[in-house]
Amino acid sequence: MNDWQKRFTSKLETVRGASSDRFEETVERCVGPVYEEFQRFTAQQGFTASAPLSKAGIRTFKFSLTENAYVLMTFRLNNLENCELLSEFVIPNRGKLPPINQHVELSEVNEAWARRAFEQALDHFVDAYADAVGGGQKPKQPQPVPV
Repeated sequence: MNDWQKRFTSKLETVRGASSDRFEETVERCVGPVYEEFQRFTAQQGFTASAPLSKAGIRTFKFSLTENAYVLMTFRLNNLENCELLSEFVIPNRGKLPPINQHVELSEVNEAWARRAFEQALDHFVDAYADAVGGGQKPKQPQPVPV
């Protein structure tokens, strides 16, 4: 690498670090407290909630009704300024359902958005589970969580 390339790479690493720090702060301030609310509520409904992965740029939250029935939500820093949310669903006798994948500007992530995201994922999970056991309507493919 020449001198300019080294300086450029160094500057870019500073930008990536700042973006990662911003993601971490946003998740701690906005998503974490909402997860804790849902953790308490779903525990009253027989769920086990956990946060199985917490590393730079990625946070996961899992709500399990049984060992083979759960929703896994992964919040990930994407392209320096976006938060990707991937919600995956596993239902007995149906296996893994199509995931919900959405992107939102990191600046738009707040507690209200996080609350709607958890509500949507849990609603979709319960609807799909009810359908699998014959007790509900066929789950609709959810729309992205409005910002």
